[in-house]
Amino acid sequence: MSTATPPGSESSAASGQPVYVFDIPLSEVGSAPIRGFDAYWHGKIRDGRLPAREDIDPAEIVPLLPDIVLLNVEWEPFRCRVRLRGTRAEQFRPIDTTKYIDNSTIFDPGRREDYVSEMKFVATSRRPAFARDWMTTRLGAVRDIFAGIWPLAADGCHVDMLVVIEDFAGLSIEDFDLG
Repeated sequence: MSTATPPGSESSAASGQPVYVFDIPLSEVGSAPIRGFDAYWHGKIRDGRLPAREDIDPAEIVPLLPDIVLLNVEWEPFRCRVRLRGTRAEQFRPIDTTKYIDNSTIFDPGRREDYVSEMKFVATSRRPAFARDWMTTRLGAVRDIFAGIWPLAADGCHVDMLVVIEDFAGLSIEDFDLG
């Protein structure tokens, strides 16, 4: 087991803005889909070996598919390549033509590096991690967004994929200015 520490991705609350926090306990995740996928993922662990992509059956998680992003993990150097994006994930997060997260230009300043660090944290620690983020509606209401990242390993040990879920369920795309 790696001794990786979570990346420093906690935003300052001094501005009165909500705070983005990475690696929160699952007990603080206010998302039934993320908690459900975590239980599903843990149910796929056999003899201490991480689940492989082949262990995740889309037919068993149909309600989650719109929010799932699958990332291929490359190690030398560490990079994550987008393999699949669910339909709701594409609606709420801008579509980027680049396939690698570290080359993406769609993130707010500094966030791309945070995301890459978070993906690396999950891949090296070989355990899920959860985050609380937020979005502001057109009318100024702040809505919590919870996310989870889970490692997958074809050989049960060496992480080669990540499953990412941001829970946008219950949000209406029309309430947000995502342009």
